[in-house]
Amino acid sequence: MEQTFKYEMHLHTAACSGCARSTGESFVIRAKKLGFSGFVMTNHFYHGNSTVDRSLPWKDFVGAYAEDYENTKRIAQDYDLDVFFGFEEGYGEKGYHYLVYGLSPDTVASAPEFPQMSLAEIYDFVHKNGGFAAFAHPYRDLSALNEPEPYPDMRYADAIEVYNAGNSEESNRLASEYAARTGVKTISGSDTHNIHSFGQGGLAFEKRLYTPEKMVENLFLGRYNIIVAGQEKG
Repeated sequence: MEQTFKYEMHLHTAACSGCARSTGESFVIRAKKLGFSGFVMTNHFYHGNSTVDRSLPWKDFVGAYAEDYENTKRIAQDYDLDVFFGFEEGYGEKGYHYLVYGLSPDTVASAPEFPQMSLAEIYDFVHKNGGFAAFAHPYRDLSALNEPEPYPDMRYADAIEVYNAGNSEESNRLASEYAARTGVKTISGSDTHNIHSFGQGGLAFEKRLYTPEKMVENLFLGRYNIIVAGQEKG
């Protein structure tokens, strides 16, 4: 690729993720400064470290979750940046995480059964509605997890994160080796919770995306390079 268009694919804002420290607006300003074309907001969702009140009716919960995305998207228009809706959902008893791209808030709000879905059901729901799913930071070994995931079960995902700026070098190495052995699609993300780590990971696409549909299309086609430690890799 000659000129590429860079997007952060794993990002948390303070309005929705209890572990994040930066606002959507500050990420927009940071993205513009670093020459990115945009980012996907993947705040922690229902089974994660979300600040949204889970006692709300489902549509209200999704609406409250999506409010920061909608506000950030409006701000980004003034900076000529793309901001897309996504989420990071927890699954299983061991605290593993799952990234979902390409769905709209309305689509998610239309499925009140979502909190009770199994991973297989979530994957089916994502595909039926034109989305793309990936395992977040596989092989991560943190106190928040009961044990590192032994290997990603690719029956239920389209890709895995082989670089996550919040992972140890060893965790990223194990993910990369797994992808090399199996040939699964790979993605990268900073897992940024503040503006200072923005851009350490991400994807560089051949063309600007503009729409979530184009993002999903290019993800499935593999028309991108991954960004590792701030550097684009062919």
